[in-house]
Amino acid sequence: MEAYFDNAATTRPLRGVREIMIKTLADDYGNPSSKHTKGMDAEQYISDARSVIAKTLKCEPKNIIFTSGGTEANNQALIGTAFAEKRKGKHIITTVFEHASVHNPLIFLEGMGYEVTYVPVDKGGNIDADKIISAIRPDTILISVMVVNNEIGSVIDIESIAEEVKKIRPDIIGG
Repeated sequence: MEAYFDNAATTRPLRGVREIMIKTLADDYGNPSSKHTKGMDAEQYISDARSVIAKTLKCEPKNIIFTSGGTEANNQALIGTAFAEKRKGKHIITTVFEHASVHNPLIFLEGMGYEVTYVPVDKGGNIDADKIISAIRPDTILISVMVVNNEIGSVIDIESIAEEVKKIRPDIIGG
């Protein structure tokens, strides 16, 4: 019997997901940007996946962007948001225990003149929402807090944090 205890970092995909992946790799491998049949078949998989994810996240499908992985997604989200919002301010809030794929882009942004406030966590890896709220400033443009820590598995109630932030500053982008 196998016992795997690292699901906070990597989890086996569901059987249905694996089956679709095998089918697309073996049969429906066309370039989704092409206008031939194989390309249009591949494009349909992407469109269907985008719709399912958007429905789950309660957002528009056009807002779902696929990347090659978490690091690319975090770079795009953090650096892209910081650059897009720089006229509003250059302050970002995060926690001390974020993944390197979040921490490294923030170091890059600090080198570009952004200021990052790193909120501490307790021994159990939990975050006091009040510490995030008290770190908000008029020039805060972004708050980034992981949902599940990849090392210790602590689960952060980001919905509560987001609700409190939105009461104070609805314009702050959270992720």
